[in-house]
Amino acid sequence: MTRIILRDGRVATMVVATQSEDDVARIRSLYERVSRDSLYARFMHVVKHVSDAMIRGMIADGGAQGITLLCIAREETLAMGHYMRGEDAMAEVAFLVDDQLRNMGLGTLLLEHLAEHAWRHGITRFEAHVLRENTAMQHVFRQSGYAVKSDATFTTIRYELPLALTEQSRHLRESREKAATARSLAPFFRPRAIALIGASRNPVRLGHLLLRHILLSAYQGAVFPVNPTAYAISGVRAYQDVAEIPDPIDLAVIVVPAKQASTVVASCVQAGIRAIMVASSGFAEADAQGAARQEEMVALVRGAGGRLLGPNGMGVVNTDCDVSLNASFSPVMPKRGALAIASHSGALGVAILEYATRIGVGIASFVSLGNRADVSGNDLLQYWEDDPETEMVALYLESFGNPRKFSRIVRRMAPNKPILVVKSARTAAGVALSDTRQTTQIASDLLVDALFRQTGIIRVDTLQDIFDVAALLSTKRMPRGRRVAIVTNTAGGAVIAADTLTREGLQFVGPLVNLGFEELANSYRDVLPHVLRDPAVDAVIVIFTPVGVVDEGAVLRAIGEAVNEVYADSAQDEQKPVVANLLMMGEEKPRAIAVGGVAIPIYPFPEQAVRALSKVAEYAFRKAESRGSIPEFEGWDHAAIRAEMIACKSRADRLCGESARTLMNLCGVDLDDQGQTPNAMRSVAAEGGRSDENVFSLRVVSDPLFGLLLTLNDGEDGSPSDVLPRDPDALRITPLTDVDARELALHALKLRALQSAALAPAGVDEFPPPARSLSELLLRISTLVDESPEISALTLGCITVRGDHVFVQAKRISFLFHPDARSGGETS
Repeated sequence: MTRIILRDGRVATMVVATQSEDDVARIRSLYERVSRDSLYARFMHVVKHVSDAMIRGMIADGGAQGITLLCIAREETLAMGHYMRGEDAMAEVAFLVDDQLRNMGLGTLLLEHLAEHAWRHGITRFEAHVLRENTAMQHVFRQSGYAVKSDATFTTIRYELPLALTEQSRHLRESREKAATARSLAPFFRPRAIALIGASRNPVRLGHLLLRHILLSAYQGAVFPVNPTAYAISGVRAYQDVAEIPDPIDLAVIVVPAKQASTVVASCVQAGIRAIMVASSGFAEADAQGAARQEEMVALVRGAGGRLLGPNGMGVVNTDCDVSLNASFSPVMPKRGALAIASHSGALGVAILEYATRIGVGIASFVSLGNRADVSGNDLLQYWEDDPETEMVALYLESFGNPRKFSRIVRRMAPNKPILVVKSARTAAGVALSDTRQTTQIASDLLVDALFRQTGIIRVDTLQDIFDVAALLSTKRMPRGRRVAIVTNTAGGAVIAADTLTREGLQFVGPLVNLGFEELANSYRDVLPHVLRDPAVDAVIVIFTPVGVVDEGAVLRAIGEAVNEVYADSAQDEQKPVVANLLMMGEEKPRAIAVGGVAIPIYPFPEQAVRALSKVAEYAFRKAESRGSIPEFEGWDHAAIRAEMIACKSRADRLCGESARTLMNLCGVDLDDQGQTPNAMRSVAAEGGRSDENVFSLRVVSDPLFGLLLTLNDGEDGSPSDVLPRDPDALRITPLTDVDARELALHALKLRALQSAALAPAGVDEFPPPARSLSELLLRISTLVDESPEISALTLGCITVRGDHVFVQAKRISFLFHPDARSGGETS
């Protein structure tokens, strides 16, 4: 059973049909509803009645010979699709979609899931026959992203679809999923009408607080309190039951005792509400009985085509002036901004919003995920990716849900919208106290840092760091290099700043510009433009410490005017970032210098300013770098490789040594058992000698945060297959891009001190032949892993780099398969 989301945001369930009477009845009801034209298009001849015998003939075995999938919502079958295996790893595929649900993407969703199932069972091509006038189904195949081939007769078109994923098919699939997910979440962020079930007249009850917060936030829609005994609450007409509300409701907010929640959810579903937020606690976070209640609620909501946020969450905030909604337990409505925040913890969410308000950082939206029974952090990222109100995202997370999906989303999103992450549960003690229920190995912080860098995530250590970095990101000015100048009026803060610059990987550009204590406003005004225009400077830290009688306001204005003067003469992408550390007196301390449209973030201590600058600099460098693409190898025989992989998996759950020879040969991997292959001997002889020999090992391991990781290590491998390397530069998330593989190869070869021997001198060839050959091996193994959901771990224990040749020792090869191949699949 799998959740799917239609193009309009409705949720349905995809199930595997069996020969049961219930499934036959479901399919029969679909055929009875569709038009004669649809029946004609499906069977390519006139059909007046579809018998149960015909239906049973359409229901495949669900295994290697075929499968039949049904899309169900509200106990009604919306569509069906199936394939039946033919010859030569080919299967014929067919679909039927309810006439009322055309253009909802159901045909495409069925094709994607059928193709995934078929691929797992060794089928590498689909075949379909479509009437020329059936343009809807033709569109499904042509827009699938697969390398479709077609030929036509007078009445029909025959399509052939190779099922190996391509960059285009991945892109289209992810784009469709993102758009559908965003539409399904829109009612939580932009509801036109809200029903608050559990609203109370008692001012200390959560139901009363939620209503007050909605009203005080100047919500632009309508709110309907639901209370069985109250006529009105806080001056707003109340209703005894959600069914009595006369207007259509976009969002139901439920704050009732856990024992009553399922009953209330059922009434909301009956009223046609598709977005439900449960703020109550006492579910999976409490005990087994609570977990059962939570599962019941999810089943009710999904069965009705809706989404569930929570339970055990704090609520939702949207500061867009067209919405202006604070449906949360936070008493403060933050000012409007560009930062979207998601938090697992409800209590910390209240603190986050309070702190943001206190320091004046603007928020676009905020979501407390609670138990993540349905809506996940991955869902929110897909909503925010194209949300025009969101320019950056901050996540306070204990775990990432589906790791493969998380890494794909952030790799796609981070270059356009910065993603800041505070990752809690980083130690055994933290995991024990968290609600992640994570029992697998905890990667070291260094490794997590490396993987975050690969995906483009900005990792911060504290909640305060989120706002420090966000303040600088909001200026949209990023350094092009690491050289930082310091302009100050005292040496003390400058020394701390210079030390921190070095620790954070930035470079202090001397000499220090110390203005002293006289005519400070004029001094800052005159000096700063010269420093900013210096081509040897990439960013500037301004430090101001009031000493004696100083007009602090005049100094701030002078700093702002000086920076504004330089910015006015340059393009946005040429403007250098400026951060300030002002040790101001008094309780009201400004958080930014704002003059003429320029905002310079102010930090209370120099270390904070430098740390924020270093995080933004690292993000800017990664953003400027090309992250490459996933290559497609000429001559890569998807069908043959897939058939061999299925055969290997059918024999055992482990593949070792000589048993892997055929598979490696198909993947274009050269094997070397005797120290040299004949080809290598001829190559070395032709070169007049033997090239230096260097040995590495490659492993693919499973990580609870990021999914399958590929590691390249120095020397032969003798470590357990589930142990991650100590070197953070030796691993990457799969699938690798060509840039990922290049970085891994160059790092490994440099560790083997080949830079002065087999590698060309620096500056002559930045990507020498040994690195190219090793990089190609990494990419071939990454492609194999990505196309093989059966693989849970892989080891190439001895890889020899000899000149520009790379060989793998067959007897040191080991594959470990999932006991059930489907365990390599994805959930939301």
